Amino acid sequence: MHVRYLREVDESTPLKVSVQLLDFDAKRMHLFEQLLHAEQGWVSATSENMTLHVDMTAKKVVPFPAAVMRALARMQEAHARLPRPEGAGRRVAMPEKRA
Repeated sequence: MHVRYLREVDESTPLKVSVQLLDFDAKRMHLFEQLLHAEQGWVSATSENMTLHVDMTAKKVVPFPAAVMRALARMQEAHARLPRPEGAGRRVAMPEKRA
């Protein structure tokens, strides 16, 4: 997960959330979420997430059910027309150590 806090809001700020599917495979979804001012359109925060499908009984990552895979494929087709969000794809890493 990579979260960016870009602009402060308070409880009176009208907000909306957008979720864009960037990619998926049999066991994972790559999502980009934005918290936007509902009237002015500026971005308050973003969250980029790699979500895993976990079988809570087996306690392991397993493939999505077929119905979910079909829904993700439809979502990916619709979202393919959207521009890649600014800030998507940043790397999470420890800073390089200096000698």
